[in-house]
Amino acid sequence: MKKILLVLLMILFAMPLQASDKLIQFIEYIGADYKSAVAEGQIINAAEYAEMVEFASLIPPQLPDGNAALLQQSELLQQLIKNKAEPADIQQLTAKMRQTIIAAMPQVALPAKIPDLQRGQALYQSYCAACHGANAQGDGLAAKGLDPEPTNFHEFERYEARSIFGLFNTITLGVEETAMTSFSYLDEQSRWDMAFYVGAIASEQVELSNTPTSLITRNNIQMLLTSTPQDVKQQYAEQGEALMAVFRQQPERFFSAKNTDPLQVANDTLSLIIPQLEQKQYDQAYNLAVAAYLDGFELIENNLAAVDLTLKDQIENKMLGLRQHIKQQAGLSELTLEIQAIQQLLSQAEAALDNSNLASGNVFLLALLILLREGLEALLVVAAIYSVAVKTEQPALKRSVHYGWISALALGGLTWFIASYVITISGASREMTEGYTALIAAAILFYMGFWMHSKTSNEQWQQFINTQVGKALKTGAYFGLGTVVFLAVYREIFETILFYQSLWLQGGAAHQMSFILGIIAALGLLAILGIGLFKFALKLPLKAFFGSTALLMIVLAFVMTGKGIAALQEAGVIAINQLNTPTISWLGIYPTVQSLAAQLILLVLATVILLNQRKQKTLA
Repeated sequence: MKKILLVLLMILFAMPLQASDKLIQFIEYIGADYKSAVAEGQIINAAEYAEMVEFASLIPPQLPDGNAALLQQSELLQQLIKNKAEPADIQQLTAKMRQTIIAAMPQVALPAKIPDLQRGQALYQSYCAACHGANAQGDGLAAKGLDPEPTNFHEFERYEARSIFGLFNTITLGVEETAMTSFSYLDEQSRWDMAFYVGAIASEQVELSNTPTSLITRNNIQMLLTSTPQDVKQQYAEQGEALMAVFRQQPERFFSAKNTDPLQVANDTLSLIIPQLEQKQYDQAYNLAVAAYLDGFELIENNLAAVDLTLKDQIENKMLGLRQHIKQQAGLSELTLEIQAIQQLLSQAEAALDNSNLASGNVFLLALLILLREGLEALLVVAAIYSVAVKTEQPALKRSVHYGWISALALGGLTWFIASYVITISGASREMTEGYTALIAAAILFYMGFWMHSKTSNEQWQQFINTQVGKALKTGAYFGLGTVVFLAVYREIFETILFYQSLWLQGGAAHQMSFILGIIAALGLLAILGIGLFKFALKLPLKAFFGSTALLMIVLAFVMTGKGIAALQEAGVIAINQLNTPTISWLGIYPTVQSLAAQLILLVLATVILLNQRKQKTLA
């Protein structure tokens, strides 16, 4: 069971293997500088061309094992360089390679402080101006005779092909067999400051009036650090070019961004979908539709539900349908009308929330209901399993339950700290964590429910006690139930934290006391419900106790299956086929073929197992 837990934790929290920073540097360097070596199929700078050949040959040995696609691309890159291909072809291939490697990397560690361009300029003058020139035009006093020549940071075409992360790597590692030495002896923040300064120079040529303000959030820092201006322009058209320029010139706007209106984020992100659809970029359009929900509307839906539940459900279903229709590559006019309809509904939601003004009573009620709803699901699991421990007098199981919920609370506290002060958890990451956690817990609950159902008679239980409990205590088999407790409690804490962050910002300082009182009231109600559930369970006869607890666990598995599938659909992991059926969220019933099919399979499997157990009891 410990091995199983390890696998589960790896699924939830594993990070991909890190790609070499030098690998990213080589690929970006070739993409940016190849045009200085070859033009119209002819070598125009022999030294630059030799460097391109050398750097391309150094890429394959540093590729991660087993990545056949990247290896094939690196071999194609070498062949294109050998054939003196057009710079546009090289840029296109290196951009694709770089994006593939970045996608497989863990998140880049963000600068410890907001990048300071003025400090970066001062550092540049001290360490870089001798070669790159006082005005960063590659004409410093030490530049004479250098081959290749130092970079001219005003060159716009080169700016478009380099990411801030790539510049940071070049400053850190240097460039082999050139005059560009490593500055790894400088502290990390200094290297980030220099990277932002030189990376922002050419961005002054960009018109900033098209900047999509809704995308100026901490959520986008990772993407903007590791993307080139070409990447972002391809994703967001002219708005992307402006977005990258603002990021490089005014990074403080992103690093300090916290209080972004979720409805505005949803509305603006939906607007970005239409240009993607016009270019038939359906994958990009789908990702934006997912982001409009996860990073926008979902963060405000609890507040809206307290004011207008019908409108909240209407918007949620419309956004679900939009994602489905984009996947099906519906017509541009149809999808445009859908987007406009959702934006009109979002305007209605904004008006409804403005009129309600989130009075103290609303903030109190929302804080109470959010915690009560999420906490009740976790409480049912904890109470059911702990009651089994008490009823059967198994101290090892008691300890496992306590380890489970205490660990979940501790990790929940750490999650709150990280989400508040370190990073912003993206909507997709949030839903994937919730989805996988729910499905793992559902599987274990389903198994335990039928295990308990098979022990509903005194004789069967005593036989189990005599033959299995001793072995279970020695091998730690009860650790699995502790895992269920951990998963169930942590999933609800995780979701509660993110809803509470939104409510805290929406309520403002004036309603913080109402917010706190709502939490206290919810905790009090959960304590009363927990005591009641626990005492009621202990008064039941053994057969009724095991039967009812088994049924509860199977029902919870049914609920978590639906919620897990729904969360993965919201994250874009599982496809969506919408049905015209009602949503019953407290039962985990959602109007999609995939979630209902998964729950139907669970019910059929439960029926088969139940009939088989009854048959075995009859024969016995």
